[in-house]
Amino acid sequence: MEWLLVGSGLVVLLGAGDCLVRGAVNLALRLGVAPLIVGLTIVGFGTSAPELLVSINAALDGVPGIAMGNVVGSNTANILLILGLPAVIVTLHTSTYDTKKPYVIMIAASLLFIALASFGEFGRLSGLVLLSALATFMIYTIKNTLQERKATAKINAEKAEFGDLPEGADPSMAKWKIAIFLLIGLLGLPFGAELLVANATVIAKTHGVSDTVIGLT
Repeated sequence: MEWLLVGSGLVVLLGAGDCLVRGAVNLALRLGVAPLIVGLTIVGFGTSAPELLVSINAALDGVPGIAMGNVVGSNTANILLILGLPAVIVTLHTSTYDTKKPYVIMIAASLLFIALASFGEFGRLSGLVLLSALATFMIYTIKNTLQERKATAKINAEKAEFGDLPEGADPSMAKWKIAIFLLIGLLGLPFGAELLVANATVIAKTHGVSDTVIGLT
């Protein structure tokens, strides 16, 4: 039964995360936020919302192993599975300058994680260091992208500066639909996270499995 509830929690998380992104993207566009900024911030953070809620719930429920395992497991899967499977189907080219810059940032983030983890715990100071690094990365990315857009603008300066609409954007979406998407996302994420963490903890205790292993897998 717990396995079914864990699966249900995962489904709720994914669905709620998608709703939150769609609602937030279209709300931001209605408020006049540039599509480029929306794509770099709201979409990026929104897709990480399910993992964030799981880690927060796990930490609050006293099972930090799930929080740490969730981070390591999801990033390992992103590289080995989500990159590996498409590469089996079609060749992915990585020789362009634009694709090489994120590699360096990803490696730097991994090295920072390893360095902080070597102290044996992640405390408030470690969290502030990570959040500061994230803020620096976001500022750099937005500024760099805007500069590149302006440098390559030839015909449509506005489009070059702000970019195309991000995924999930629908300029014609009604306000009530935006509100529903946001409501589903904001209510569904914590519910799905609690459902997943609570039952994953039960599974770990019942079968004598470390909560870290549950988080990793």
